[in-house]
Amino acid sequence: MFSRFIDPFRQFGLGAGLLYTIDRILVRISTNLRLQYFEIVVQPVPEKPLLSPALAKRFEIREIHAGDPEILLMPALTEIKEARFRQNAICIGAFNKGRLAGFIWLCFRQYEEDEARCTFLLTPEETSSFDFDIYIFPQFRMGLAFTAIWHGANEYLRAIGVRRSYSRLTRFNLASRRAHEHLGARRIAHACFLTAWRLELMFATIWPYIHVSSGPLDRVRLRLRADI
Repeated sequence: MFSRFIDPFRQFGLGAGLLYTIDRILVRISTNLRLQYFEIVVQPVPEKPLLSPALAKRFEIREIHAGDPEILLMPALTEIKEARFRQNAICIGAFNKGRLAGFIWLCFRQYEEDEARCTFLLTPEETSSFDFDIYIFPQFRMGLAFTAIWHGANEYLRAIGVRRSYSRLTRFNLASRRAHEHLGARRIAHACFLTAWRLELMFATIWPYIHVSSGPLDRVRLRLRADI
């Protein structure tokens, strides 16, 4: 029992471990209570491909459109996927022998977060993107699928002149943090959201620093800046 209690502190450190423990307690009390701790990172779009031509040939990289059958395979709720297309997000998939191995979502100019009442504004608009919900299907997680997805995403972004991609990472998802660090991501901000039914309180390290939302239509706008 004691080992289970201290495990979050071992994994995340004292501060983040405390926030994780509080979130788990809140969720047990009610599904309308949450404490989410986000890290905002940015990574460069590299000039060189991530995969050699020989390895890249193992995967077909293409855009997945609204209404394509692959959309049904994605684990997100239907209303969330529909909302992503409404905000003009694009989905890029990596296929291995005709099977969808994984995918990544990209937004431009701004991104409407679907786990908190927050809109991320990208700076500079013309050369920035926001990547989110990178997912690898379990049977492909031991291979090159993750690299193939980023290889394809970088090719797409480089072709349209994008130089940097922002991401919102959950502080407690260590695998995602390590993967982005491997790709050259660096942290530029933190944001913490406390949700209690209709009320949502945000603390962030960027303007406006503190925000109180009284309902779903009241969203805080966070402008992201990075010198890459």
